[in-house]
Order: sequence, then C-alpha cells, then structure tokens
Amino acid sequence: MSNTNAPYGRLERILARVDFSWGVSGSQFEYIAAHGLWSTRFRPGGPHGLWIAGHLAFYERGGLKLYRGLESHPLGHWQDVFGNGSPCLDDLASYPEPGQILDELKQGRAAVRETIAAFTAADLDRPVANERLAIRDVQSQIEFMMWHDSHHAAQLGAIVNTHKGSGGA
Repeated sequence: MSNTNAPYGRLERILARVDFSWGVSGSQFEYIAAHGLWSTRFRPGGPHGLWIAGHLAFYERGGLKLYRGLESHPLGHWQDVFGNGSPCLDDLASYPEPGQILDELKQGRAAVRETIAAFTAADLDRPVANERLAIRDVQSQIEFMMWHDSHHAAQLGAIVNTHKGSGGA
C-alpha cells in the first residue's frame, strides 16, 4: 500500500482500521450483553454470541504471542472451548462467564493495539510463517485479524438486527 499523498502514514492507517473494526464488534457485544443475547445464534447451527466473544478473545490475544514473541498463548487454556473446531455448546455454563470473556477481549484488544502502535515499518514487514493462511508478514497478520473480526461482526450484526427486528430495543 502506497503512502504517497496519504493524509497519515502506514501505521496510522492500520490503527484506524483496527479501531474501526473493533469499534463495530465492541458495540455489538455491548448490545448483546445489555439484552442478554449470549445464547442467540446468528443462524441455526451457527455460533452464538458468547462463543464468538470467546473465540475473538482467544485469537486476538494469541496475536500477542506473535507480535511480542511470547513463548505461550496467553489464553491457551481456552483452546478447547474457543479454538477453531471447538463445538458451540447450548449450555452456557460450559463456558467462562460472559463478563470474564468480555474483560479478556477488552484487555487483549488494548494490549494488541498498544503493541501494534509501537511497531516500526521493519516490525510490520517482519516475516511470519503461516502456511495455512498464506500470511507472510506481520502487517498481513494484522489485516487478517481485522478480516476475522469483521467476519464475526457480520454474525453479531445478524444477532443484533434479528433482536431489534423482533421488537427488541
């Protein structure tokens, strides 16, 4: 992406996308929490709001392992309940409390954003080995993280819009 004639630089554009994407999903989680929609699925067989929140917290916090060079995933103990391929269970008691999940999501996002904000161009260009997703550098990993959030924000939007359409405030 060229910075020629850009009103702000490369890192600022990345952070603007991060802030926008997380702002959208964050407001959807606030609505879901305020209306107790944690067990609502965006479609039959799809994940519910609580699983989506935990899944995003798990993967975004996992970004810290890559971005900061940590030895282990900070939420690695959530792999079986929120990792890819984990079942989305109807029994919400099978999961951590919604407040804990939201706290982990917010704290993780703050830590990831702080880390990204300190990156140099060399940090953004640092190679990443992710053959499954064909990601080759840190900036591409950040961009994938934003795509991933937007993908699930669309699901959250369906939950929110269905509730509003059925007379929910």
